[in-house]
Amino acid sequence: MQVTFVEQFYYPEGWGGAQLPRDITTHLVRSGFAVEVICGGDQYAPEDERSTDDPREAGVVVRRIPRVISGDIQKLKLFRQFWFYLAALPLLVFRRSPDVFVTQTNPPLVVPLVAFAALMHQRPLVVIAQDLYPEVVFAHGMLRPNTLTGRLLSRLFRWAYSRAKRVVSLGPTMTERLIDKGVAAECIVPISNWSTGSQDVVRGPENRLRAEWGLQDNFVLLYSGNIGVSHDIETPILAMREILRDTAEIRLVFIGKGSKLAEAERLATSVGIEHAVQFRSFVSSSLLPHSLGLADLALVTLREGFQGLVVPSKSLGYMARGVPILYVGPPSDVQQTVVTAGAGVCVGNGDVQGFVSAVKRVIVDRATLHQMGSDGKRYYDEELAQAVGLESYQNLLRNVSRAPGVAS
Repeated sequence: MQVTFVEQFYYPEGWGGAQLPRDITTHLVRSGFAVEVICGGDQYAPEDERSTDDPREAGVVVRRIPRVISGDIQKLKLFRQFWFYLAALPLLVFRRSPDVFVTQTNPPLVVPLVAFAALMHQRPLVVIAQDLYPEVVFAHGMLRPNTLTGRLLSRLFRWAYSRAKRVVSLGPTMTERLIDKGVAAECIVPISNWSTGSQDVVRGPENRLRAEWGLQDNFVLLYSGNIGVSHDIETPILAMREILRDTAEIRLVFIGKGSKLAEAERLATSVGIEHAVQFRSFVSSSLLPHSLGLADLALVTLREGFQGLVVPSKSLGYMARGVPILYVGPPSDVQQTVVTAGAGVCVGNGDVQGFVSAVKRVIVDRATLHQMGSDGKRYYDEELAQAVGLESYQNLLRNVSRAPGVAS
């Protein structure tokens, strides 16, 4: 069975969202599939090729679109995306037909692009819905759904999703959103993401980053991952101002980048807590056990309106390593997982006092903190581990290949 997988970011890449397709495609090849990946040349979190397993050694064929602009991926982001669409189109259309096309949702317009290619080749399409567009744009307020552009984008994506034989949903809330989008319930397959990279975690004096970053004697709140429009950075920073009034040893550490990074830095400075907040770039995969090992309590945040449109996977990385979670956001797939697993504490957007109370409580009650981490890891190992997800993808693609016809 021949699979063509499309994703802008792929190996070598330190960002978890790109490591997921690496895991999937490598597993498929080892299970007897022939897999080709069409990807870009940019890197979101640059990674040395020698620091992680090369999927090409397993037999994955990688067709990489050359990079036309160097430097920070956030600069000229729309132009980079446009170049990816333009260069990927002939690779998708003028080719031998695979048995199935698979695409994630990055960059956004890749979904209708691959849907068009699947239509031209009369082959089935599988969409892995990491984010739902254009709803994310509407939720952010960058575009209104009742404008001409908004209506055109809604129709374009509705058509693309209707072409999909199967759509992978990351959770029940996202499934509801997909049905609202017009996807038939029988076409939706729930498969959770999983934690990528090494599951090791280094704590205490052996953690090299604690000393390098001056955190030896601190209780660390860690935010690791994308800092984007769907994430609530205001509640943690405003809460930190309150906590620091009588808990001077606490520190808030952001590791990552994104469109709201500069705003987070400005807010921390404006409320006078810049001495207690660190902003660090992504670390290499080899340092991930140390960076995640900094966390006494790990943050996962989601803004109101984005539930079901985005499902932050950082929660899975924390749970896999036994790191307790403080979730800030509305009822969502992440909140449901944290509550079901007993993996942490949940507070609403803007609930500064709830955040403060939760943090102060676990600082003095380390036994509860440890139990939340242990319970979260147990639940992850039993329900959400990589092996569970990879087997689900393998079964999904085998079933799609046997299904008659292509979705209309």
